[in-house]
Amino acid sequence: MVFYECVMTAKNTTHFHQLTNIVKGISHKIVEGGGIVRSIRNHGIRDLPHRFKAKYADNEGIRYYKKGRFISVYYDASPQTMKQVERELSLEEHILRNTHLKARSKLDTINAMNERKNPYIQRVLAMEAEAEQGSEK
Repeated sequence: MVFYECVMTAKNTTHFHQLTNIVKGISHKIVEGGGIVRSIRNHGIRDLPHRFKAKYADNEGIRYYKKGRFISVYYDASPQTMKQVERELSLEEHILRNTHLKARSKLDTINAMNERKNPYIQRVLAMEAEAEQGSEK
């Protein structure tokens, strides 16, 4: 399982119910693939760095957007499940862009495989060595 962050940029004119259905669909794909959805964050409507072009014009005929709604989904899943989520987002007409990042968690600094480079294991080993020396006296 890999910890991913999916950042989606949706049209600012998309209704809340449509966005909720998109996020629920993604969450169901992740859970069906054996993953875990850790968190979902709505960052709100923000200005885009440049105008984004949608695949299709919406009902009002708008195709170019200067504002977008940013949503982040944090989840653990296999790379195959991540590809399925990307595929589903690419087919969604309300999503302008999406990016998957391999997120780093605080537990990534703990490397149990290499004891010499892990400060936590070094501290435990030093405490065990002190305890052994104290019991020998």
